[in-house]
Amino acid sequence: MRRGRIFILLALVIILGVAAAYLLLGRPSEEAEPMPTPEEGYIPSDMVLVVVAAQNIARGSEIPRDAIVLQQMPADLVVETWIAGTDEVGLIDQVSEHRARIDIDRGIPVTTAMITEKAGDLLGIGSDASIAIEPGYTAIAIPMSRLSGIAYALRDGDTVDVLITMLMIDLDMDFQTALPNLSTVVVGSGGTGEFPATSLTVGFPDFIGRIERDPELDELVHIIPQESQRPRLMTQRLVEAATVLHVGTFPLEEVVGDEIDAAAADQGIGAPPPQQVEGEPVPPPPPDIITLIVTPQDALALNWAMKAGADLVLTLRAPGDTTSIETITVTLQYLIENYDITVPVKLPYGLEPALGSPIVPVLPNDATTPQEQ
Repeated sequence: MRRGRIFILLALVIILGVAAAYLLLGRPSEEAEPMPTPEEGYIPSDMVLVVVAAQNIARGSEIPRDAIVLQQMPADLVVETWIAGTDEVGLIDQVSEHRARIDIDRGIPVTTAMITEKAGDLLGIGSDASIAIEPGYTAIAIPMSRLSGIAYALRDGDTVDVLITMLMIDLDMDFQTALPNLSTVVVGSGGTGEFPATSLTVGFPDFIGRIERDPELDELVHIIPQESQRPRLMTQRLVEAATVLHVGTFPLEEVVGDEIDAAAADQGIGAPPPQQVEGEPVPPPPPDIITLIVTPQDALALNWAMKAGADLVLTLRAPGDTTSIETITVTLQYLIENYDITVPVKLPYGLEPALGSPIVPVLPNDATTPQEQ
């Protein structure tokens, strides 16, 4: 009897275990959500569709439907300027049949700035040079020679100062003409109290100079200058710590350059190219212009100096040097007083032939003709 009861208990335990396993594993849960079946157009909640170029799209061309594809990307990785979303038709309509404002390479996500609806709105993306200019600054080009350009040692990114040299003279404030003025003596006679002179007599035509007493003759003498007024030379730093944007002329696009050369050749413009020995490369001409990054006020000062014909010279600074050192305008008086320059005394002898100006040596590399060389 006892053994029979044990078998009955074991059978009940097995039955209960099978029933529990059926309830836990075999019966589908009513609260569990059914797994989504893969369907066309299904997008996970953390993904979005991004418009990507399926082929190279040329600037200005109309974008066909087959030139773009939609790719899924994590929403947190999408840039706000990209054309992205979950509406396939809407995304395609935003790009298809529009025009490309720039060249779009294959595999690049399309942004709103890359496309336009109007053909007349096909503006470029700007020059690479403008990217190097910080906000609040501007770029201006000035002429440069081997002497003013530090013997062509300058490179893009250097820091330079700009020196200015000018000649100054005295002017009549009313006439704005060079002094001294020509003058005459006016003698009047007759007339009334309101109009004292009824007739005028002009004497001493072209009177110029001054009247003073000669201490040796003890008489009044008329002093007349034997030459025009001599300009006074001065030099000073005009711009401090300007950045060199580019040395020489910026390269143009090859197509534009070819078109310009072809048009000039058709019109007979330009000198014939120099004779080149076969196999020998022609060296590029030395730079004659330099572009500087300066403040807008410094740009105005440089523009005025160029239009006034002032002499501009560049000086090179150390990398990263932003030190501001006050400078004093240099004149003849400043040189004599600060550099121990002795004024030459008058001697009973001199050079022959007479020397009217310093002789400036001509460097061989500066010779322009074979005779000068």
